[in-house]
Amino acid sequence: MSKKALDFFGEALMSKVRDEAIIHWDYVTNGKMKGEHSEQIYNQLSEFTPEQRELVQRMIPKVVNTTLHYLLWMLEQEEAIDVAVKLESEEVESIREISDGLTGELYTEDGWFERFSKQRYEELK
Repeated sequence: MSKKALDFFGEALMSKVRDEAIIHWDYVTNGKMKGEHSEQIYNQLSEFTPEQRELVQRMIPKVVNTTLHYLLWMLEQEEAIDVAVKLESEEVESIREISDGLTGELYTEDGWFERFSKQRYEELK
């Protein structure tokens, strides 16, 4: 049953954090986000070559993924911080206790990136 709670957490992390962060920065870098800060970034990027802009686009999910990796690593290491998952069918007091390594949940063809994220994902090579 704890796999259900772990997958619930992973799906929420992918859809409400990873996907939203990538969409946000795609909007900023494509000039679709309003606001002074966003417009300033877009104007600076417009001076880049097409290849440089493509590199920025490819880096967006990688930066988000690295941030999620280190967030999960911190949750594994900091015993003073616990994330609980409360479902109708079960309650888990600490996701750390139901995973053999939270950072590993992100990767592979069965990982959270592949199963739950709708945004682009590219394995590091």
